[in-house]
Amino acid sequence: MRKIIVLSDTHKNQKILRDVFKNENEYTHIIHLGDDFEDLNNNFDITDNKELIRVPGLYHPGYKDGTIPAILEIEIEHWNFALAHRLEDLSKSTKPADIYLYGHTHHSNYDHIEDKHFINPGHLKADVDRGQKASYLVMTIYNSSVDIHFKHLDGKIFRHKHIKKL
Repeated sequence: MRKIIVLSDTHKNQKILRDVFKNENEYTHIIHLGDDFEDLNNNFDITDNKELIRVPGLYHPGYKDGTIPAILEIEIEHWNFALAHRLEDLSKSTKPADIYLYGHTHHSNYDHIEDKHFINPGHLKADVDRGQKASYLVMTIYNSSVDIHFKHLDGKIFRHKHIKKL
């Protein structure tokens, strides 16, 4: 079992970023989906002994010049993930994934299309941005299923999905 915190669009807001981790413990991975993935660079109390996986946002120089991959394809507990800041970038994924994670819109979202799961954790830019409250994901990954909890900053779940491996 792995517990993963998924963040996006922190936009240098260290207070809100750190608020997430007041409510979360015993996680094994942190996934940051861009804008600005460097926000975790000096948060060693959050990232120590955790696997940190990040993709750049649109305005990152590494995204613009291609020196940092816009898409990461990873496997955790026999589940394949494709990660990108923009949903449009996921179309460039080279191998099929079980779960596609993206950010950019600042709107939390879950879509299930043709046995593929597309998930956006929302944003951590401000308490409210683009009409949406700040939010993030907690995914608990097992061999044959994934529990996905969409949470607001107070740690309260506002949406839950349970995915079974086909």
